[in-house]
Amino acid sequence: MSLTPDHTSTAPTERSNGVVTYLKVLYAPGEAFATLARVPTWGWAAIIGILLTLIGTFILQPATMHFTHIAQEKQLSQMSADQAAAARQAMAKLPSSFYAVFGLVAAAIAPWFFWLIGAVVFVIGASLSGGEARFKGAWVMAVNLYIIGALGNIISAIIVTLRGVDSINTAADLYALPSLAMFVHGSPKVQMFLYGFNIVNIWFYIAAVVALEQVMKMSRGAAIATVVVLAILGACLLALLAK
Repeated sequence: MSLTPDHTSTAPTERSNGVVTYLKVLYAPGEAFATLARVPTWGWAAIIGILLTLIGTFILQPATMHFTHIAQEKQLSQMSADQAAAARQAMAKLPSSFYAVFGLVAAAIAPWFFWLIGAVVFVIGASLSGGEARFKGAWVMAVNLYIIGALGNIISAIIVTLRGVDSINTAADLYALPSLAMFVHGSPKVQMFLYGFNIVNIWFYIAAVVALEQVMKMSRGAAIATVVVLAILGACLLALLAK
């Protein structure tokens, strides 16, 4: 019997702590996505991301409800007396908790929509630039990157809450992070488009470039171009939602 170690045996599969890797996206994205390239994990990232989204939504709820009331009154003022009366009667039939519950349910679903858009953009970018166009890798990137935006939403919600609900008059007032929108007044759509380039999103875009290089094996230039496209799409989505 030979005592020589068998060098042909399969090496043990590398394991990583999904939670630790997820947190490293915040302060060591290069290390985090190098790990995710070898060991793609997204389960804990999805759970924590949804929880963070729910927390941000809950904190912002009083301000959101205040703005919803303002928007409803504006719509009612543009209706005829009969239409307004019928609309008020229909709204009165809704449970008082309807909007709050609806907001939380929407908050639990929304991240999946953002992850899908991000993953598709990443795959297309990798495909066009000769990178590794794997949807699994793109999905893992999108879900893990989300921690930056989710924490940004919580910070924004806290700032809005500290300002008080009486400061909420437009949809733009619900978004409080420093951004290019601070230098523009008048058009809500332009303001919301420029809000897409706030300080947290810029942090997100830098981390996304690193992620594309590590996971999708893209060149720096191709990664930057892909993230620019994603940034413009996100800003356009915000503009579409503005009123």
